[in-house]
Amino acid sequence: MLLLNFMKKIICLFSALLFFLLSSCKTVQNKADEVIQKEDKYLMKFLNKKKDLLIAEFGAPDLISPNDGEPTSTGKIIYVSKKYGIKCQRSFEIDESDFVVSYSSKGCF
Repeated sequence: MLLLNFMKKIICLFSALLFFLLSSCKTVQNKADEVIQKEDKYLMKFLNKKKDLLIAEFGAPDLISPNDGEPTSTGKIIYVSKKYGIKCQRSFEIDESDFVVSYSSKGCF
C-alpha cells in the first residue's frame, strides 16, 4: 500500500514536471518567433528604397558582392556584426537602379 502511494506521487510529480518543461519550450519558441518577426519588420522597410538609405542606417557595407553576369551596379550589400558572440549577417539584393529588391537575415536578434 505504501509503495502504491509513493508510485502515485512519483507519477504525479513526473507529469507536472513534464507539463512544465513542455510549456517552457512553447514559450521559448514564441519568443524566438517574436524576434524573427521584429527583425523582418525592421528590414522590410528598406524594400524598394535606394541603397543610400541602407548606408545611412548601417554605415559602410562589410562586403559588396556583384551578381555574376549582371552589370556591376547590381549585387548584394552585406553587413556582418556580432551580438553575444553570435554572428549576424544581413544581405540586401540591389538592382540596376540601386533599389533594394530583397533581403535576408541570419542570426540577427
